[in-house]
Amino acid sequence: MREMFKRFSTGSAAATPDFWSDADVGDISTAARSLYGQHAKTAAAWCALCARYDGRSGDFTFWVGVFKLLGADEIEKAWK
Repeated sequence: MREMFKRFSTGSAAATPDFWSDADVGDISTAARSLYGQHAKTAAAWCALCARYDGRSGDFTFWVGVFKLLGADEIEKAWK
């Protein structure tokens, strides 16, 4: 999978500005969970993939953080 991203490392719009990189990961993960429910992690993954493809590295990092936080929430719930 990593090889596929290396091929498109500049994305389809290399000069596209970041939109989400200044947002709070915790707030957005809560909003994603509220909006998408059990599919919030999948939605965050798609957002990360789209940002990566568009060349928005700050947004990609942001959405990966949301994805990880949503995964941590699931693990925490399983142990309760």
